[in-house]
Amino acid sequence: MNKYIIYEQPVAENVRNFLKCEYLYEKYSFAIAQEDIWNIRSSISTLLEISDFTLRINLKIELLKELEKLKIHVSYLRNNNLLEIVKYENYLKDINVCLDNLNEIDVSPSKSIVSNDFLMQIKNKLHIPAGDNFFDMPSYLNFLLSNKNTIVDNINFWYQPFEHLFISSKLILDIKRGNSKFNNLISNGSFFEKKLDINTKIDLVRIKLLTNSNIFPDVSVNRQNINIIFKTSYGNKMLSKAVDENIDFELSLSGIK
Repeated sequence: MNKYIIYEQPVAENVRNFLKCEYLYEKYSFAIAQEDIWNIRSSISTLLEISDFTLRINLKIELLKELEKLKIHVSYLRNNNLLEIVKYENYLKDINVCLDNLNEIDVSPSKSIVSNDFLMQIKNKLHIPAGDNFFDMPSYLNFLLSNKNTIVDNINFWYQPFEHLFISSKLILDIKRGNSKFNNLISNGSFFEKKLDINTKIDLVRIKLLTNSNIFPDVSVNRQNINIIFKTSYGNKMLSKAVDENIDFELSLSGIK
């Protein structure tokens, strides 16, 4: 078990979308790796969720813009001796590969999903409680009980158009996380406030707390400061309240100057 929980609060909307990509990919990749029928169903449901998500925003454009900004940022870090040359070169290589792959996407990745009658039949049932049952969709049961390799090959084929979007999102988050340091801090009772440098754009706040401490942060951020209220939950209704004691924690801020 990990000793710490890292709570992440996106400040910029594009970073929020990249975190959603990561969340969806982790949910999808875990489910597709399992053997049982329920996890395979979960992977298909998540794939449909991925399709809906990418239809609502122009993720490709957001990724291209952020990758170009990151190229400038890692060059700034290298020029100020804040980044090793090997890591800098690897970052540039990975960024350029992602840029090339994204620029090759010329149609919506969701096209292969929305044009698939079998998947859309499932999607149309998902909003109904127990709607994706087997007695209403015998073709779904037939698919789920077919050869495992055939099932996985089909699902991975449906996922493939989204792959470079998710690889690019992961690279962006990895660079942001990998180049922002945690600082040890302590709250004043339940409350902590930090003034921000007006020349720094913060896009991701990360807070590290001990696992099993039953303490979590409630974060609000604006251009001038970060406010954190540390809370605890109690009772079988999981109600929350501010803690009484000072809290030792670590804070990491990702941003581009």
